[in-house]
Amino acid sequence: MQFVADLHLHSKYSRAVSQDMVLPTMAAWGKKKGIDILTTGDWTHPLWFREIRGK
Repeated sequence: MQFVADLHLHSKYSRAVSQDMVLPTMAAWGKKKGIDILTTGDWTHPLWFREIRGK
């Protein structure tokens, strides 16, 4: 089985990253681009971790 993955996406909490880098937007663009698996960095940032857990 093969998957297309992006294993290093930054969140809106990283420096110089768009405020649109939120989970629903990341997922929508991943789907448009044919990406099956997305992962995000920055999970140690307390606000981002809260968003991840909430969704």
